[in-house]
Order: sequence, then C-alpha cells, then structure tokens
Amino acid sequence: MLIRKTSAEYHEREDEIYDRIREASEEFARLSKVGMDTTEAFRRLEAALTEFQLFRWNLGNSFKQLKR
Repeated sequence: MLIRKTSAEYHEREDEIYDRIREASEEFARLSKVGMDTTEAFRRLEAALTEFQLFRWNLGNSFKQLKR
C-alpha cells in the first residue's frame, strides 16, 4: 500500500510512531532517574525508532517507484 506523505493516513501513522517514541523515551528517563532497570523501556524505544526508520525508508522507496 502506498501512503503519500501529504495524506491524512501518513500523518496519523507518523504521529502514532512519534507518540510511542516519546512515551518510551519519557519512561526510560523516569526509570533512569530513580535508578530502576531501564531494559524494557530501552527495548521499546529501540523498537519504536526502528519502526520509524523503516516507515520513512519505505516511504522513500515508494516515491522512487513512482518516478519510474
């Protein structure tokens, strides 16, 4: 499925990923500040960042295909 960068669906998906990144980052910071184990928060942050990277990478590849 091709999602155009200007579509509402694109912005909705992007916002969802940004929210997961923000939540995991805040949880990581909170746990780190009180000296608790941050492993799970770090894994969630890593997963959200990877998802964002793939989302943007797939979008770029979709546009390259359109130019052909």
